[in-house]
Amino acid sequence: MKFVKLMIAGWLLFALPIFSFSQKFWEVGVSPGVMNYYGDLTPPLFTVKEVFAGGQFSVRRYFDREHAIRVNILHGKLAGDDHNFDRNYLRGNRFEGRLTEFSVMGELDFKGRKRFSSKNGYQKMASLYLFGGGSVAYFNPTVHYGTAESKDADLDYINWHVGMPMGGGVRIDANERLVFGLELSYRFTISDFIDGTQASGNAYKNDSYTFGGISVGYRFFEKAKAEVEKK
Repeated sequence: MKFVKLMIAGWLLFALPIFSFSQKFWEVGVSPGVMNYYGDLTPPLFTVKEVFAGGQFSVRRYFDREHAIRVNILHGKLAGDDHNFDRNYLRGNRFEGRLTEFSVMGELDFKGRKRFSSKNGYQKMASLYLFGGGSVAYFNPTVHYGTAESKDADLDYINWHVGMPMGGGVRIDANERLVFGLELSYRFTISDFIDGTQASGNAYKNDSYTFGGISVGYRFFEKAKAEVEKK
């Protein structure tokens, strides 16, 4: 229930304001980067041993100069190994696989209105943005258990995982159309079984994963520019 409330709050913060505006334009982008898993096989620590390549493709529909709805496809490798941490070494569980996630998010660009100013036209700049929404991911990992008697081996693995991506980044204009950026996001989920470990782990804490990367985007905004000039 708490997860659902957080998801609704994210939509209210980022998405609802768009219905107050009429100006519309699009942006498409790609983001190569890295992914990292957090769950029963890891303490609350970061290790480069469990960082793997990932990437995403995004389409943004701007309803004004600041607010957008973003459709996102993320794909990459997630893996974890008890042998990477002394605390879990004796249990010996490990997993790895490739995850594909589809998400819909609201996005807020803090300087979007200044970038496409009704008074001064386009201004080249850098700006911060935040986003949040909902996601569904498919993951079918290979899971190895340290002992044949592991309680987790008897559980049915569920391949579909519902989540809530939240994060932010910086967007840097090269020109009116081309934009570069850096982005970092955290994927909360309602699943404690992404890593195939539950009964022998922390059953009260859900698994999660992160994505961080660089981005390259392209704007389709002639219509938006024309509407800005009318204001």
